[in-house]
Amino acid sequence: MGIFDWVVAAFVVVTLIYVSFVLTLRDWFAALHRGEAVTLLPEREGRKWPLWTQVLLIVVALLLCVPYFYYLWIALMPLPGIIAGILKIAGLILYVLGLALVLWARRTLGRNWGISTSTQVKLLAAHELVQNGPYAYVRHPMYSGWWLCMLGLVLLYPVWAVFLLLVFSVISFFNRARREEAALAVRFGDSWTAYTQRTKRLIPGVY
Repeated sequence: MGIFDWVVAAFVVVTLIYVSFVLTLRDWFAALHRGEAVTLLPEREGRKWPLWTQVLLIVVALLLCVPYFYYLWIALMPLPGIIAGILKIAGLILYVLGLALVLWARRTLGRNWGISTSTQVKLLAAHELVQNGPYAYVRHPMYSGWWLCMLGLVLLYPVWAVFLLLVFSVISFFNRARREEAALAVRFGDSWTAYTQRTKRLIPGVY
């Protein structure tokens, strides 16, 4: 790899660690400790899973990432050098734009931020309907931003491991968005209805 590739790889690794661990897991564990966050496993008849089970799930998932990336780091298709170079630059631009959108949305949400899953959504007791910043245009800008990041990574690293992560994130976040909207509709009623009428769900001006 050349200097450009090493610099980009370092930037991607550092920013992914920051978003995934510092910005997400740290705050999620804190909220989980306060009883304000969903667990990774569905609650059993109102009984919460112990914190150590959540930690164990994350550790197992991280361990599974090793063989996943090792065996699926296979090129999607052979590309000429000049095409690969152009795609890398385009991918880096998309990744940075997506990252900026994720961070902007996360900052705008503030204390209203929380992790949901495909099966569980938990709103805070004093949850607010955020409608400023990127939320003035789409209702789930963090998901849109993450998809931009993943699309950028596919162009930067056109391998099956990254492509499948993009596919999984599209399916997972789309389901989460639907569940979150159902919960927000119940909580905010007419205010939510009015908000949905002037915004799109995930793509500004499109959907």
